[in-house]
Order: sequence, then C-alpha cells, then structure tokens
Amino acid sequence: MAHVNGANGAASHDLPQFAAVAAIAAGDNHQIDQTSPERMQKIQELLNEPFDSGEIKWRVTATSTNQTKQGPQKRGQLVAYADQRAYTDRLNHVFGEWGWTRSYDVQVVQNFERRAPGDKTRTAVAAKVVVVSKVTVHGFGSHTGVGEEWADDQNAATRAEAQAFKRACACFGLGRYLYDLDTVWVDLDQYNRPVHTPNLPDWALPSCVTRVEQGHTKRHATGKPRQSLAREEMLAKIRELRQKVGPGLALFVLKESAGGAEPETLGQATLSIILQKLTDMGNGIDRLRRAAAGIGEERYSMICRELNFPGESINDIPDRDALKRLLARMERETVGKNGDGRSTAIRGIADARGRLLQAARKLAEKTGKRLADIIAEASDGKLSLDGLRDLRDADVALVSAATSRMV
Repeated sequence: MAHVNGANGAASHDLPQFAAVAAIAAGDNHQIDQTSPERMQKIQELLNEPFDSGEIKWRVTATSTNQTKQGPQKRGQLVAYADQRAYTDRLNHVFGEWGWTRSYDVQVVQNFERRAPGDKTRTAVAAKVVVVSKVTVHGFGSHTGVGEEWADDQNAATRAEAQAFKRACACFGLGRYLYDLDTVWVDLDQYNRPVHTPNLPDWALPSCVTRVEQGHTKRHATGKPRQSLAREEMLAKIRELRQKVGPGLALFVLKESAGGAEPETLGQATLSIILQKLTDMGNGIDRLRRAAAGIGEERYSMICRELNFPGESINDIPDRDALKRLLARMERETVGKNGDGRSTAIRGIADARGRLLQAARKLAEKTGKRLADIIAEASDGKLSLDGLRDLRDADVALVSAATSRMV
C-alpha cells in the first residue's frame, strides 16, 4: 500500500530565493530555468551541511565485556544517527513546506529465515516489513530509499519508514556524512546506556560550531540532555494537539500509528509521526472552524445531523474520513464570489498558494512568460513570487482571485 505525506512543516524564512524557486508545484521532471549555478551550489552546500550536534544520537549496535581492576565492565559499540525530524526540518529550511514531498510504499515480504528468538541453535521462518520511500524536490527530481525491519517488531513499519526516508535524503547529500563516521566503543551503565556521549570530529560539525561549543550544545540551561528536552517538548505539543482535535480524532491517530499506546511509552520516531498526523488534524480543525463561522451554527448543526454524527462537538468526530466528509461539506457550503464573479470555497493559505503556483506554471508553459511576471499581472502587482511564503490566511481571497484570472 502506498501513502503520501503532503504537509512537511513550516516554510523557511531565511532562504526566500530557494524556497520560491523550489515552490513551483509541478511535475518532477521539469527543470527550473531560473536556478543559476550559484544557487544550485548554495543549495548543495545547505544540504551537505552537518546537523547540529544536539540532533545527533547514538545507538548501541554491539556489546562486549572487559575485565578491569574494578571487575567486569560492559562496553558498547556506538553508531551516530539523526532522527528523521532533523531531515524534515532541513528540507523545509531549504525548499519550504510546499517545495518537496515524500511518499511511501509498504509491503510485507514472507519466508525469511532467521535465528529463532531466544534460541540461537535453531532457525525460524519470519516476515519483513519493507518500505520504499520516494523524496521529490519539485523541479529538481526524485530519489528513493529502502528500509526494512522484522515484522515481529511492534514498531517495524515506523522504523522501516524512517530508514527508507533517510536513505532517500542521503541521495540528495542530506545526512550522507553520517555514513562516514567511525564507530566508537564506550563504557555502558547497568541499563546498557553509554556513560558519556562521544565527541564528533570537526568535519562532522556545522561550520558555525566550534569544538568548545559542541559540549555546550548538548545541554540546555536546565542541565537536561537536549534529546530529553526535545522529547518533553514533543510530548507537550502532542498533549496540546490532542486537546485541540478532540478525543475521537486523537484516539484514531494513536491507534493508527501506535496501536493505541500512550505517547509517553513510545519512541522518538513514532512520536514524530504522531505529532505530524495530529498537526495535520489540527489544520483540518482550523479550516472547519473557519467554515463553521461562515455558515453559522444552525446550518453547521444541520450538516452534522445529515452526516449522522452523534453530536455537533469536535469531540464527536471519530476519525480522519469523518473529518474529511464534514470539512468537504462545510467548505462547499461556504462558497462565495471573487471580484470577477467566479466562485471559490474558503481554504487555508497553503492550499490557495499551491493552486496559484500550479496555475501560474501551466500558464508559463503556454505563454513562455516568467513565473514571477504571471503572478504579478494576475494580482495587479499585489503579489510576488518571493513574497508568497509570507502570506497568511487573511490573504486567501487575494490569492484565489489571482488564480481565477489564470484559468
């Protein structure tokens, strides 16, 4: 089965020229003429730049026991890695939220022979979850990566997805340097955790970080490790979003992503997926509230009854499909008129901006005009290509009106 993740996070405010160029929401095989060699070089540098050392985590991949004067000491071989959130943040920083997409194809492959768990003297037949991730940067092309995990792992799909996504990103150069880091052996505590975090070599640090700074970036003023703080911040955001979307939608996300387990018991990768899905749900709730305000409480209540919802509260929406049905019905009800008489539904700025870029690109292909000129002409000079990233929901009507003049 295949699924596509559309909303990739917040757009970058630091690199408008790259975000604007990459934002042309079109087919993957169209090259962007406006991208100069200098810009391409800058994009490559930004993708190849190492992650902040606070984003780097260490996984124990092998253990051994050494005899010391104090007795046996367990040691572990560590491998450095970064959470997929770091990859997502970097892509958003360079290309903007509408400048790239990712998709997954998930399959379960049977009849693998492996050592039987708990008894290494015999073998057992097992299945693997195999995921192919495709990362597409609009106007620059696509790369794919493959991830796999034994199916008896309850987080098999999550682990395989993260592995596939990061391998696809590495084809663009993002995170590729992590493969070149040497493994490190360190002492482990009684819980098989490293007693200290290894220092990264200078070449694996961001250009703005010095060796002295590296130790400080691993801890905040509270003295807690950055990874722990990041997890606490993620859990806090998840709790906030659960309140926003209501118990029905929140439970749906937890069941779909983690079998109904509470977030506090889950790993970082699964939490990242839950946070992303709840964020998407929250955006849908925002759109629903705007639409409800447009048609009034009485009509909203009638639509809920027509859709056989148990009540009119956000808490009565049971799952994503129900939210989509309600939202589609509500936005059809909130049809208004643009200045030229064309009708359009109330939508968020991200959706309106994407439609504008698609329409502008089609017109550019037909006429040969520059994308920036088309957008300026359609909006009577009120919109610019570089300025699209700064638009807010209050600008939806202006963007929709400009789009309607292109079609």
